[in-house]
Order: sequence, then C-alpha cells, then structure tokens
Amino acid sequence: MDRPIVYAGAVPYDTDLLRLGRYTKEGIGRLAEIVLGRQTVVASGFACTISASDLSLTLGPGTVSAPHPLDATPIGSLSAGLEADQAMTQALFYHDDPITLTVPVTGATVTIYALCYEQDDLPDVLPFYNADQPDQTMAGPDNRGKALPTRRTGRVSFTIPTSPPSVAGAVCVALYILEVPPDAGTLAGITPVPGPAFMPCLADLATMDFAQQINQPQAVCANSRLLSIPDWARRVELRVIGAGGGGASCSAMSPEAGAFSGAGGGAGGDSWGIFPLIPSRDNVLSITIGLGGGADQRGEPSFVTYGGKVLLTAEGGSPGAFASAQNSTGGVGGGAGGGTLWNQAGSPGSDGQYGTIVFTGNGGDGPWGGGGKAGNVSGSTASKYGAGGGGAYGARLAGQSVAGGRGFQGCAIYRFLR
Repeated sequence: MDRPIVYAGAVPYDTDLLRLGRYTKEGIGRLAEIVLGRQTVVASGFACTISASDLSLTLGPGTVSAPHPLDATPIGSLSAGLEADQAMTQALFYHDDPITLTVPVTGATVTIYALCYEQDDLPDVLPFYNADQPDQTMAGPDNRGKALPTRRTGRVSFTIPTSPPSVAGAVCVALYILEVPPDAGTLAGITPVPGPAFMPCLADLATMDFAQQINQPQAVCANSRLLSIPDWARRVELRVIGAGGGGASCSAMSPEAGAFSGAGGGAGGDSWGIFPLIPSRDNVLSITIGLGGGADQRGEPSFVTYGGKVLLTAEGGSPGAFASAQNSTGGVGGGAGGGTLWNQAGSPGSDGQYGTIVFTGNGGDGPWGGGGKAGNVSGSTASKYGAGGGGAYGARLAGQSVAGGRGFQGCAIYRFLR
C-alpha cells in the first residue's frame, strides 16, 4: 500500500494529503479485489419493504462495492491538486438512510437500480493563506467568501425503470426485480426478487451449514412428484431424460414369405440446466417423469415446471416402425429444450430390415446405455433410463405377431444450490 512521505521542516503541500486519500482508497480497493475478485459488484443491506396500501416501497441503508476509477475527475484546487486517475479499483458507495420509492408503472417487470457515483460535497468557506498580509487569512481562495467542496464521497441513488438505465459516470447495479400486475393499486403479494449482486457474507461462507448446502449431492427422481425447495436454495441444477420408444413388433405374412425384423425404438431427449429459485414466492418444483413406450409406441416426455412455467423438457423417443411391409426403420431420438447447459436429442434406434437386408434392430442407448436388443420371438426391454426397446423378429406362423421390447422410463436429476 502506498503512503506519502513528509519530512521534518519541509512545507507540506495540499497534494500530500490528497495522495494520502488516494493511496488509502487504492489500498482498500486492492484488498477488496483479493477478497471479492476483480471487477466484482457486491451489494449489502438495502432491505426492501413493499407497501400493502400503495405502489411504494422502502429501501433500507446499504453499501455497494463496484469497479470505479480512482478519481474520474481532478481533485483539489485548479492550480494544484491531483490530476484525474482512471485506474480501476474496487470502490465503496453507500446510502445511509431509508428511502421510499414509488413504482412508476403497472403491468410490467421493473427493476430497482442503484446508481453508484462519486460526488464532491460538504461545501465550506475555508481560510486561505494571504501571501501579501501573512498575519491575515482570506475567506476562500480569492477572499470573496466562495465555498468549496471538502469531501469526495461515493454515493448511491435509485431509479425504477423497465429497462437498464445509462447514466454517465455511474455504475448501475440491479438490486431487485418486481413483476407488477396490470392495474395494480398496491404492491401487496409481490415478492421482490434479489439481483445477483447480493452474495453471502464471509460469516455465512464460514459456517458448516453453508458448506453442507453448497455440497448437496445430486439426487435421482424416478417418479412424477412435487419436490419441496429448501429455504436456503437460490438455484437448482436440473437434468431431465425423456422415456425411450418401444421396439417394432413383427408379423409373419405366410410360412413361405417368413417374417421381417422389427427396428429398435429411439432414446429419450436429454436437457440440462441451472435455474434461479425464489422459495419465498414458490417453494415447489413439479417434476413429471415420462413412461417408456410399449411395443410400437412413443415414449412419454419428462419435464419440470416451476412457478407455472416449464423450465426444461425432454421428449420421448419415437418407436421403431414398419414404413412398409418389408421396411422397418429405427425410431428417432426425442428432442430437448430449455436447458442452459445443453439440449441433446436422444440416440436413434437401429433399423430392422430393408428388403432382404437385415440390420441389428437394437434400441437406442440412453445417457447410460441400456438399449434393448433385438429379440427372437420378442424384443428385449430397455434396461436404463431413457433407452429404447429392441425390435422383434422370428414370428413363425402366418398371422402371428411378436411384440417389440418396451422403452425404459425417463428420469430427473436435481441438486439445489445456494
């Protein structure tokens, strides 16, 4: 950390004191970069209390740490002082008193932004040295009683727009998001959603409870259910697998013509993502698990719903099918959507037969394999989540039909995150 050096007997300059403040700001900023990370925005405080009688809300005192120049403008007197320094470091901005704000619109999603900026304030008429009359002081630099700012401070003001504001020289930080219904007369029943700038404090990070929360193991859900969300959870990692399609059945046309080999069913889709949660507003995830398709049937989709919206979905695989009497094509893998990490279609089932050419007729593998094998007299059932059933072959009697294997059900894998 830099420090100014002043020598005994030397005449101190105004810049000595100004450098002391700049060095202190830079030292604290560099320490904050070590603790919080470079270019990090962190908010603390700003408790949001909504009104049940009108469209107002109250924000409590709070502090923001955000990247900002050491001094965006010169500081001190025009004839001396320090030039601006645009080097970026973590800076502190604060608001000390509760403030009441009014939501300006209804029928829209609005965001409460903190506008963080530096300003020169606390003006005062300062005594200045009079070189012409050393035994007298001047009221201000020109003896005209002009007041000068005596503090450069980091402050926070607030705005509630429907789109991010652009304010020159200010750092805009999203504090809360509110969904205001059309024609709302009050904010009753509306839950402010905290922005990403609110992070756990160091005391929270040091607790065993927090360590257990962030190390939650992944769990498998194999049945449709309503899943309760812990109060501490802020995100959920979800992966859903659609059910596999069934294998194609086969029939013997006549003892002379024989039977044609059925194709395998396609595997279910695979969607994976991480999604925000607000347990105080809705503490339940609805998980629907698709059932595997029977012979010649498509597998069912798997999906997860939260707050009335589908987060992600994985479609079931298509069944193996005869496009014509002598042409059996493998089922197409199910599609996937909504994932933030990936959306992968399931693997297709193998063709069974095309004319005199015979293929394997196996079911498509799910994420962990398990596609059913083509089977004599009946296709094999898939054995792992999302896999397709095997096609059937070997019907011997005219008019006899042998069933394809069943696809395996889908599943969901979840883990709650802080």
